[in-house]
Amino acid sequence: MKETTDARRRWDFTYWKNDLQGGFVSFLVAVPLCLGIALASGAPLFAGIIAGIVGGLVVGALSRSAVSISGPEAGLILVVLSASAALGSFAAVQLAICVAGLVQIGLGFARAGFISQFIPSAVIKGMMAAIGLILVMKQVPHVLGYDADVAETLTLFPREGASIVELVRVALGHISPVALGIAGLGVALLMLWERPVVKTHPVLSKIPGALLVVLLGVGLNQLAGVWQPEAALRGTHLVQLPVVTSWENFLGLFTLPDFAQLRNPKLYTAALSIALVASLEALLAVEATDELDPLKRKSPTNRELKAQGVGNLVSGMLGGLPLTSVVVRSSVSINAGGRTRLAALLHGTFLLLSVLLFPTLLNLVPWAALAAVLLVTGYKLTRISIFRELYQAGSSEFLPFVVTVAAILATDLLVGIGIGAAVGVFFVLRENYRNAHRHERFVVQGQERIRVNLGKHVSFISKASILKVLESAPDHSTVEIDGTLSAFIDRDVVSAIENFRDTARRRGIQLLFLRQGAEVAQNLAGQRDTHGTDTDFDAYYKLFGHERNWVAEKLRRDPSYFEQLRLEPAPKFLFIGCSDSRVPASQVTGAAPDEVFVHRNVANLVVSTDLNLLSVLQYAVEVLGVEHVVVCGHYGCGGVRVAMHEPDNSALNSWLGNVRTVMQRHQQQLAALETDEARHRRLVELNVIEQVYNLHQTAVLRQAAHRGKPVQVHGWVYDTEAAHLRDLDVDVRRAFEEYDTELRYQVQAEGLVRLPGHLHQPPSLYSVYTGAGSSIIAVPPFEGDAPQGTP
Repeated sequence: MKETTDARRRWDFTYWKNDLQGGFVSFLVAVPLCLGIALASGAPLFAGIIAGIVGGLVVGALSRSAVSISGPEAGLILVVLSASAALGSFAAVQLAICVAGLVQIGLGFARAGFISQFIPSAVIKGMMAAIGLILVMKQVPHVLGYDADVAETLTLFPREGASIVELVRVALGHISPVALGIAGLGVALLMLWERPVVKTHPVLSKIPGALLVVLLGVGLNQLAGVWQPEAALRGTHLVQLPVVTSWENFLGLFTLPDFAQLRNPKLYTAALSIALVASLEALLAVEATDELDPLKRKSPTNRELKAQGVGNLVSGMLGGLPLTSVVVRSSVSINAGGRTRLAALLHGTFLLLSVLLFPTLLNLVPWAALAAVLLVTGYKLTRISIFRELYQAGSSEFLPFVVTVAAILATDLLVGIGIGAAVGVFFVLRENYRNAHRHERFVVQGQERIRVNLGKHVSFISKASILKVLESAPDHSTVEIDGTLSAFIDRDVVSAIENFRDTARRRGIQLLFLRQGAEVAQNLAGQRDTHGTDTDFDAYYKLFGHERNWVAEKLRRDPSYFEQLRLEPAPKFLFIGCSDSRVPASQVTGAAPDEVFVHRNVANLVVSTDLNLLSVLQYAVEVLGVEHVVVCGHYGCGGVRVAMHEPDNSALNSWLGNVRTVMQRHQQQLAALETDEARHRRLVELNVIEQVYNLHQTAVLRQAAHRGKPVQVHGWVYDTEAAHLRDLDVDVRRAFEEYDTELRYQVQAEGLVRLPGHLHQPPSLYSVYTGAGSSIIAVPPFEGDAPQGTP
């Protein structure tokens, strides 16, 4: 089942309409950028188009990144210029690109993609925000009607050429009312297309706003050419795609590398530079586009390196520029609706077809229309809410973020990321230093006691601070160092603690150093089954270490804690939760052990045939006298995730069929949500509501109400990431009024008759006891109100 699911995910045509929009809009933006980057790199103009086609078709087919689109990128311009100067011809640069592709393939097989995991998320977000700011500022000249800086390099202050300040100053002297009008109306149209009135419209929601902006720009410019020819946009103000007049002319645009350069040592230096820069930019761009992905999928980085390597090998062989994953084009595609790799394939296909079939039509598109699309894309990348969110997260997140933004704006992409990463590493080291251990002092029977709790990962950085705590211990005290929860303790730290034993002995300090399961392992070593396999007992012994530390902590805080537990329990709550180890009732509610009676199963289900649950419910209500019953689900529930996929014949899937029934019952509501994660979270909530209803229908609670001792039923959802508990405020009478009144069919002599009312959501077949000696049967909806016969 897993292989089938993986294959389906690789080529998912569910979003083909969205991908068509995303691929087409990103293609429109990519055409002038490919040409501009080729021009700035000193390469033939068509080399940029070749790289764009290969990036869409070859890399798009081989990559497993869902939303990334590859092509020539401004960050590679300097590398290409340096290679051209060293090798003397673009044909030699082509060969260097081919060799760079082979190097990238080797890096992929060497599993070098892990490098991207060492870049803090705040730095990745800073990179996206900086790109967004640059995009916005770079479009200002185009909006005003000045289109000389066609390269769109991702730096505000380039080492060569005009800076953004100079470009704006020049643009202010060349303002074009037509360009200004096209850009202004384009931005207004895109903003309108973000409004709910358009997004929910059955027709308008299907039309990509960016396409309308392009058509609007072409139309307005053509009208200007009719009414005021001198004001119309021409030349560099329009896209300038090479016009192919024949098949021979088309084939002549492709060139082979200069294989004679294989003996040139400079070739391999240039190839290594191209491979390293292209690989780093690809890994960073993939991380960034994963952040933008509405479905929050994770791209395999090693596979991405291999795909990029094959792409550069093919691009170099055909006469194209080096390529990499590009954040700008990817984000344009995502904003236009792109959701799978099909968008990248369509992107490359449109580029190829544009050269062959309609280059003249594309050459009518004004830069001002594309500038409007890029303005909105840049704004989405650098929204104020992103800055606010990271500011609220604290200095350890906000400072690396703003430093990355500032550094990229002042230098270039890679240098800025390097500076931001360095700042991020500083905060990581600082947090590691602060949180590697904590200590507390207290007095037990007149003797001072110091307890040092080591963290999960204790590196050499913490050595000095731990020794400082140890040396501050007063004479004749007790120092307990608890390392039972530590997965790693650096050898230097262990040696420093062991060396302190001599000092402690001279000062009368009793030093206890507890390691992970060490003492318990010695006591239980003789109980191992020497005839069985060599089982790893570390996790088993660790449970005893946890228990010992927990008991000590409870007694320290309350010496009578366990004596009170011997008293007869009188809980007021029955907690029905999920078996997931992350959501125990004590953690979710913070309640003491004697305050909550607990039942847990996979996906927190209340099933009428589950004798275990019904026994717990009856004991809780009739013996313990609980007053509240809580059904608590949690986001990220593995059982609900399994239920969302195709079932098999296992016992687990039979159990989760109850969740699947809820999913089918609310399929229209769930299908309206955009992402799998959103559907999962909503299904978790709907499942809780359904179980509250099932609980409400049990004979135990109905009899309790009949006795005049009704039990309150509640539906909760716990967010494991935010550690936040949410009450769904399920009003049993109001929420299930449709179930019990309007959505009913009644068995009568003439057959099954529908009662008055309107069906809002189709329930599955079940019976409801009304208390009047008859049963009501609720079934899926029929077409009309006429009798349907006996079921």
